[in-house]
Amino acid sequence: MNTSVMRAFTGLITAGLLYACSPPAPPTLPANTEQVADGVYLFQSGSNRSLFLVGSDGVIVTDPLNADAARNYRDAIAAITDKPVKYVVYSHYHWDRVSGAEVFTADGAEVIAQERCAERFVDNPNPAVVMPDITFSDQYEVSVGGAKLDLYYFGPAHGDCLTVFVAKPAQLIQIVDLVEPPRASFPYDRNVPYIKPHNISEFFASVEALVKDAGITQVLASHVRDVDDGNGGTRPSPPVAPASIIADQGRFWNTILDAVLEARNAGNIGIDSFVKIKTIDTTPFEPYDGYRKEDLPIIMRRFVGYYDMGR
Repeated sequence: MNTSVMRAFTGLITAGLLYACSPPAPPTLPANTEQVADGVYLFQSGSNRSLFLVGSDGVIVTDPLNADAARNYRDAIAAITDKPVKYVVYSHYHWDRVSGAEVFTADGAEVIAQERCAERFVDNPNPAVVMPDITFSDQYEVSVGGAKLDLYYFGPAHGDCLTVFVAKPAQLIQIVDLVEPPRASFPYDRNVPYIKPHNISEFFASVEALVKDAGITQVLASHVRDVDDGNGGTRPSPPVAPASIIADQGRFWNTILDAVLEARNAGNIGIDSFVKIKTIDTTPFEPYDGYRKEDLPIIMRRFVGYYDMGR
């Protein structure tokens, strides 16, 4: 065999060995999916983002949203892994987040929810919401071979059964509908019918303690919205932000509570239960995303009802 043929033959063997030893290329993510850590993803449908984890034994899905979204969710997962969806976890009881789980349960997935959510589904049923197979009280761990989702319940906050998610080992936290990157903000619905004033301070104190004890540094979004890009335009809000925004958001609700209590003690609440906005210092609220001075008395009215009637 001449030298040139030998070199070509050797090159083919070397290339073949390199190909055999090289790891397969990572799958191309669907356009509606973002990877935020190894095995940790966010699925997007409309303005909603739902967390899912891929482990060696299967997939953990959270918040299927609705049947149409769930079918797209299932397809997005299938583009990433052939592992089965083993668990569907609900963040709370609101139908806009937890409908459509039958798309996954039809293939054998089990549904997990905090026990007060299950009670809500009995009291106020919806055929689009699958009842949970597994319920928990304060804490629960869901595992699919290396990927784990820790579930924490710290009492009423956004509704009665909001569950805080911690994806492990990435140590990423998600607090659906209550804490959103990139910064702490005014609530999306200024009427805040879902906020539970009697426990909101304790809820945030408990979450902040968890963040500190677990060494959590980042929080995951549950929505995507347009935010200022710094150049006169907008861009989609990011999927991840520093966990410090949790304390900022807790401070927002504590400031609301304090301002309403001060107005109440000073007699600065009208017969319509609105706080007289001219009597309060709005400066502490102005740095929050979505600040609108005219929204403050509407938000505060919810807390007046708590102080006056325990609602």
